[in-house]
Amino acid sequence: MGQYIDEEDRDYQERFRAVLPIFEKHFSSIERRQIFGMVHHFTAVKQVGLYENWNFKQEQELLTKLRSQLQQASTSLSKIHKGVLERVSFNLTLPLEVLNGTFDEMTCAQEVYDQAPTSEEVKIATQVFHGLVSLGENIDKAIKFTQDELPVGIAVGNRNIDAWRIVEAAVEVNRRDPDVIFVPKKMNGSGPLRHLLKDLFEHYGINANVDAAFNGWLKHIDSKRESLDLLPID
Repeated sequence: MGQYIDEEDRDYQERFRAVLPIFEKHFSSIERRQIFGMVHHFTAVKQVGLYENWNFKQEQELLTKLRSQLQQASTSLSKIHKGVLERVSFNLTLPLEVLNGTFDEMTCAQEVYDQAPTSEEVKIATQVFHGLVSLGENIDKAIKFTQDELPVGIAVGNRNIDAWRIVEAAVEVNRRDPDVIFVPKKMNGSGPLRHLLKDLFEHYGINANVDAAFNGWLKHIDSKRESLDLLPID
């Protein structure tokens, strides 16, 4: 767990350092400490922004299919001999290269075994088997409950959701301090926010028209935010 947190923290720091020069370029008139705060806020909003951009019909169909598959799996697992399931759990400790037949279990090099799942990962996978047997009905009801309460979410269609995330994060940063960069009601080829978005799009490899992305986000997301059907905030 600690290693996972460290890796996640390193990944965040790398993303932070990568985008920092862009903000320093466009906000050179303010204190560096404030710029740090802006980058933190931008990074956080971009990561979770427009999270609920699913296809409602497709998600419902997938959840229905998942219920059927899990019900079948639960029935099969309940009928398998305990000793056989224990052997499955043991085989989970083997590297994928052995399980798929690429290497022989008895003769392959230690380097192959170094890629085997950790004991914690095997424990979690084993718990899945037991959970499907002992909590099969609960899991099924939980999925059905989710289906019943699932909101429509954000319908983005074929629009560039990654571009919209950057727009939303940049706008959120600037709305916190509107005296630095003004957020226009429409973007049309100029302005400091457009220059910032242009550099951010280039940094993230977003192939989209800045004006169209901003105006589209403004029309379909920002102006309709109060009416969007989203998950409840716990």
